[in-house]
Amino acid sequence: MRPRRLPFPAALALAIALLVTLFGVAILLPPALAPSALDLGGASTAPTDADGSPVTNASPPAATGSGSGSAKPSAEASKPTVAKTSAAPIPTSRPTVEAGVIAWEDQVTKLVNAERKKAGCGALRTDEHLRQAARAHSGDMVKFNFFSHKGHDGSDFVQRIERAGYPKGSAASENIAYGYGSPAAVVKGWMGSAGHKANILNCGSKAVGVGLVYKGTTPYWTQDFGRS
Repeated sequence: MRPRRLPFPAALALAIALLVTLFGVAILLPPALAPSALDLGGASTAPTDADGSPVTNASPPAATGSGSGSAKPSAEASKPTVAKTSAAPIPTSRPTVEAGVIAWEDQVTKLVNAERKKAGCGALRTDEHLRQAARAHSGDMVKFNFFSHKGHDGSDFVQRIERAGYPKGSAASENIAYGYGSPAAVVKGWMGSAGHKANILNCGSKAVGVGLVYKGTTPYWTQDFGRS
């Protein structure tokens, strides 16, 4: 008797579940590939010991967490993890000046802190080193036309955060996304993905930096978290 082949959505869900089990990585797929209308994503996170102490080492409209998509989140427990997000709705507006971009980045942090308050976590402070790392990665994805927690030079989020001047061993996680046309949209996308949401509601994180860069009219978002 020939084995039944799983429908594509079910096979995809099984593959994602296996990735999460084996590597702690969660991926947020674009809506067109997701089993439902929800965007998926990825997020990456840095590892911690059993006692919770840190161990040094969430595509367009997806979100991811590595914490990584519009938002694709992914996360790892024994090594840095990446979260990715899927494509989000086509944006209808965008900031046109640097001040507007900063305002949108800061609005994401404000919305994230509102979610953390509901969960009993302390508010994150904005760290300019983390913002610099996040902006640089969003710009890297735009310039080299890719969507991943792995930089075009092979770097992971921990390396990029430390390269930006943030204290060594203090990188916590990363969420990414693209295609989400507003701060509220990208935060909603991340909060709808388990990996990204876990990065956002990690009470051990103390600081965050959000980086927004546009490719034409498509926004690319990176959110980097730190423990100090």
